[in-house]
Amino acid sequence: MPKDKRQKRDLHALDKDGMVLCNSRDKEAAHRAETEGIATEDWTAVTCRKCLLLVYKHYKALQEQKEHS
Repeated sequence: MPKDKRQKRDLHALDKDGMVLCNSRDKEAAHRAETEGIATEDWTAVTCRKCLLLVYKHYKALQEQKEHS
């Protein structure tokens, strides 16, 4: 399989289990993202649209929990 030669790649978020947020059931996706350097645990650096949507939903749920507590 040829190596991906794109200059700019999306940066994906990793969840607490080390899986890619936008494809959380695929262990191979997590491994590929980590080896290719396009995965991060720093959610503020994420550029993947699907991951960003899930990160925002997570933060929103946390805010709602804090308001109800």
